Amino acid sequence: MAMRISPITAQLGKLSIGGGGSGGGTTSRTSIRLAHTAKRRKGSERIEPSFEPGHGEKIFVFNHFVDGMTVYSHNPVLKANHAFRQIPFNGKKLRPAKLRKDYWRPMAMIQFPDGQGEVGRSVYQRLRECKKLHEYSWDDSLLYGEGGQTLTVRQRGRRLNDQRANTIADMAAVLGGLGKGNKIVVTESANDEAGGEGQAESAAPVAVDEGKTLLQATVWWADVLDKNYAQKWTKNVTHGLFEEALFEPRQSAEGESQMAPSELAAE
Repeated sequence: MAMRISPITAQLGKLSIGGGGSGGGTTSRTSIRLAHTAKRRKGSERIEPSFEPGHGEKIFVFNHFVDGMTVYSHNPVLKANHAFRQIPFNGKKLRPAKLRKDYWRPMAMIQFPDGQGEVGRSVYQRLRECKKLHEYSWDDSLLYGEGGQTLTVRQRGRRLNDQRANTIADMAAVLGGLGKGNKIVVTESANDEAGGEGQAESAAPVAVDEGKTLLQATVWWADVLDKNYAQKWTKNVTHGLFEEALFEPRQSAEGESQMAPSELAAE
C-alpha cells in the first residue's frame, strides 16, 4: 500500500534547502539577489535623518513621584508608547499596566543654546545608555538590605525602579562630557587658547572645565534641591527653577502674538 503525502508536506519539501527540482534553483537565485542587494547597500551613501527645527534643544525628564521611575523625552507632553520603552520589567506588578499622567511629573528640563539640537540628541542618547546600565548591570549591593538580610524579588525590583538619584547623577556626568563621542565636548585642551578656538567653531557659549571645552547648558528644576543628588556639576551647567523661566507668547497663523486667557493663567 502506497503512503500518501499531504500537499503541504510536498510543498515544504520543494522549498527546503538542498531539495531537488526547482527548489535549488529558487534558493540560488534568492542568494544571488540578496548578495547584490547587500553590495549595493554597502556602497551607497548614508542617508542622514531629518529632524524638525529645534528638535533636541530641550530634554524633559519626567519622574514617577510614587515609585521613583524616570523617563526622558524631547516632547513636553509624555506619551505612553514612548515611556513604556524606557521602563524595564523588574518583577510582577512592578511595571505599570498603563500610563497614569497624574503620577508623572516633570522633574527637570535640560536646555541647550539655539541651533544646538545635535548636541542635545547626543546627550539624550548617553543619558538613555546610562539609565540602561543602572537597570540591567547592577552589583550585589541590591541583593541585600541595610541589615544584611536578603531582599525579596519585589523589594529588589522596587529598588531598581527608583532611578531618581541615579538620573540626576547621570545628568551631571553626561553634561560634564562623560561618554565616548559626547558632542557637548567641543574641544579637549588644558589652555585657554583651545577654549577660544572651540568657541569660534561652535558659535555658542562654552566653558572650560578640567581641560575640556564644554557647551553651555541650563537645567531647569521643579525642585532645585534635587541637584544635590549629584556630587559635582561642571562650570558649563547653570541651574534655575521652572517658576523663574520666561515663556514666549504663542504665535498665531497671521503672525500675531497671542497670550493665554486670563482664566487659564496661573496666579
